[in-house]
Amino acid sequence: MKKLVGVSAVVAAALMSPPAWAATSQNAANAEAVLRQCVIMRTTGADRVLTAQWMFAAMSKSPHISGLATVTAQQKSELDRGFAQLITRIAVKDCLEQIETLAAGDIKGTFELVGGALGEIAMKELMTDKNVEKAIGEYTDYLSEDDFKPLIDRVDANQSK
Repeated sequence: MKKLVGVSAVVAAALMSPPAWAATSQNAANAEAVLRQCVIMRTTGADRVLTAQWMFAAMSKSPHISGLATVTAQQKSELDRGFAQLITRIAVKDCLEQIETLAAGDIKGTFELVGGALGEIAMKELMTDKNVEKAIGEYTDYLSEDDFKPLIDRVDANQSK
């Protein structure tokens, strides 16, 4: 159980950033790609939404974001339970063979890879929503071409050389 607690912290960290470890051989790189593909192919839209919600709930605890969102303890607990079930399903059923191949050499790195793949596909799922796409672009209402004129002038000058 202690190993699983450490693994859960690794999965959570990996969801926020790419894996910190690198492949040492072409075989390892291939095995990593196969595991990523398995995670992508074996997760559903609901799994990806759950992952995004779980990430959001976790990030909402940051003092930098907590004023923007409220996630109740019950909601967080339900998301934790669902995410634990998802990770378990991926590890012991859906992608068991792919995980086993890599975990023998680096279990922590393997779960970082799983977490990274889940986080990546969850964000892609959210970003395809038209409302999200629109909201992301709304900052451009506050951009001014005049502010970018020095850059545009430099690019134009370099292109005419």
